[in-house]
Amino acid sequence: MKKLAMIFACAALLLAASLASAQELRVDFYDMGKADAMLITSPGGERILIDTGTNKGGKKLVERFAREGIDRIDTMIITHYDKDHVGGADKVLEEIDIGRVIMPVYDKESKQHTQFIEALGEQKNTEQTPMQIGSEMAFELAGGVSVRITAAHEHSYGSDEENDFSLAVRMSYGDTKFLFAGDAEDPRQRELLEEGDVACDVLKVPYHGRLVRSSEKFLTEAKPKIAYITDDEEDTASPVVVDILERLGAQVYSSLEDGDVTVVSDGASVSVK
Repeated sequence: MKKLAMIFACAALLLAASLASAQELRVDFYDMGKADAMLITSPGGERILIDTGTNKGGKKLVERFAREGIDRIDTMIITHYDKDHVGGADKVLEEIDIGRVIMPVYDKESKQHTQFIEALGEQKNTEQTPMQIGSEMAFELAGGVSVRITAAHEHSYGSDEENDFSLAVRMSYGDTKFLFAGDAEDPRQRELLEEGDVACDVLKVPYHGRLVRSSEKFLTEAKPKIAYITDDEEDTASPVVVDILERLGAQVYSSLEDGDVTVVSDGASVSVK
């Protein structure tokens, strides 16, 4: 009888763990050095990939997805066309079933952008959703996750300021909020402040943690509990930015110091897994 009771107890614990996991929103911040790639998995199993790192990063993503049995991503968001955000997109498109690609609209001439556009054009079953200047969109994921994406407000950003064309992705699950701010520099951070709703529990720190004029105001308004910075040894995050975040009470993680980091939300709180 004791053995049978122990079996039932173990089964109950496994079931409880499985149910808890099924109710979690998961965000994997992948270590790409000074490059961005994040995979969101909703409680309902839908996946969003935000950015794809460099060309080498794309290969790493494909290999990782193969190991983990991931053969479909519902939505891929390219925040902007710098090589450390779009560089791996062609590799991912060629190897993974992508339901939809959301991307900004602005002029860009680079090998990485050309490879991305060519690979995207070959995927006949992948929906393309270009976001014009000043536009926004919102959608829901299975399991009660809300996503809102806003494009830059201005047409005047030149090739030297293309970071400010970054799409911003806001996501909420229950009482928890996430903000992925691409490489937003000072003008784009000020736009996001004007839009409002930058307060979040989890922040992908914009522009690899570099200091800009709006940094203190932006980070203070965001006031995240968890912050992730994509940096490397050659281009480390600003100590001032890290200090601001820590003074605000954030747990600060980075690709340089911590590698891959997984954040989960149960709808009430967030934690690092």
